[in-house]
Amino acid sequence: MDALAIPEEKRGHPDLRRGWQARLSASFAYASLVCSLSIWLVFALYYLQVGLRLRLPGWRWIDSLTSVEWVLFEAFALLLAMVATVLGVFFGAKLWRLALPIALLMFLLTYYVMVS
Repeated sequence: MDALAIPEEKRGHPDLRRGWQARLSASFAYASLVCSLSIWLVFALYYLQVGLRLRLPGWRWIDSLTSVEWVLFEAFALLLAMVATVLGVFFGAKLWRLALPIALLMFLLTYYVMVS
C-alpha cells in the first residue's frame, strides 16, 4: 500500500508557512490592482452613462468624490502594493512585480490629472 502513496516531496508545498505568506502577498497585490484600476471602470461607466443617457443607481456617491479623495484612494492602492512588495520579496510571491508599477503609474496619473 505504501508503494501507491505519494512521496513526501511531491505533496504540495513543503513549507506551508511560506505558502500562506505568499498568498497573503498575492492578496495585497490583487487588492492593489483592483483599487488602481477602479478609476478606469469609473471613467467607462461615466461615458456609458453620458453616451446612452442612462441614470445609474448609486452614481451620485461616486460623482460626489472630490479629486483629493481619488488621489487618496490611489495612494491607498500604492500602499497596498508596497506591502505586497515587501511580503513578496521576503516570501517569494511574484504578483507584486505587476501591482507595484501599475499602482505607482496610476497614482502619478491620478495626481497629475486631479490635482494640477
